[in-house]
Amino acid sequence: MIKNENHLLIFGFTISFSIIFLIVIIRFFAIIDGILFKSILFGSTFSLLNFLIGLLLIKYSIDKSEKVFLFALWGGVLLRLILGLSLILISFIFLEINTYGFIFSILFFYVFYLLIEIFYLNLRRKSHFGDEQ
Repeated sequence: MIKNENHLLIFGFTISFSIIFLIVIIRFFAIIDGILFKSILFGSTFSLLNFLIGLLLIKYSIDKSEKVFLFALWGGVLLRLILGLSLILISFIFLEINTYGFIFSILFFYVFYLLIEIFYLNLRRKSHFGDEQ
């Protein structure tokens, strides 16, 4: 059972790195080719970068005023979307990647990390306001 925010982050990173490790093993046994492997790694790295920026903004603003928190949250979403779109476009233009593997890995890890962010915010709210809710 996940008890606090740190357990959630450890759980999320463990699952994430386990999936990446499984993909490395699949590549080691030559089940997938090198381009698809590289595409999945780039997609997962971009999603991880997106998640870390969001997490830093949440940690910075969680104990601030509501105005600062909402500015950091929504401004962070906008910044992360612009950064993510830029990285995706640059990757399509300059890198030799498998488009489907790249987009699928970005989508998978983005949704995974977004769920962790939502649960993180919920756990922080419960620990900040108590467990009466």
